[in-house]
Amino acid sequence: MKALSWFCAVAGVLSVSTARADDLADVRSVLAVEIRMFATFDETLAPKIYAPDVTWQNPFGVRFHSEAALQGFLARLFRRPGYRSGKDTSAPAITDVRLIGPDVAVAWSEETSSGQIEHGKPLGLRKSHYLEVLHKSGGAWLITDEMIMDEK
Repeated sequence: MKALSWFCAVAGVLSVSTARADDLADVRSVLAVEIRMFATFDETLAPKIYAPDVTWQNPFGVRFHSEAALQGFLARLFRRPGYRSGKDTSAPAITDVRLIGPDVAVAWSEETSSGQIEHGKPLGLRKSHYLEVLHKSGGAWLITDEMIMDEK
């Protein structure tokens, strides 16, 4: 009986560990799609990664409270020559992913870029940090909150 109890305990730990590893991989996949969306200027990927009621803010104080509004903003942003002139000087990197619970994760990512022009003025070198909160609902992870910050 003790052997069966021990086996059940180990099997339970392994299934939790596997679920956590799967969730971490799934969260990283969502973040990889976001990185691809910005790299390819493809706002049509937004519904695949953002919750319908996402809160999103960039370093310039632009904030949205819905995926639809954010997707509209991204469509306009991605068409701007000044935005498209920016090039990564270091590849975007997912630096940390933490599972807070079975359906909540927090992630950090960062990148550096240069060449972007805002209101006719070069922004210079930008080191950007991204803080994302993700929620798992219906088996899918989506970004519910995101704040992008630049070092000054």
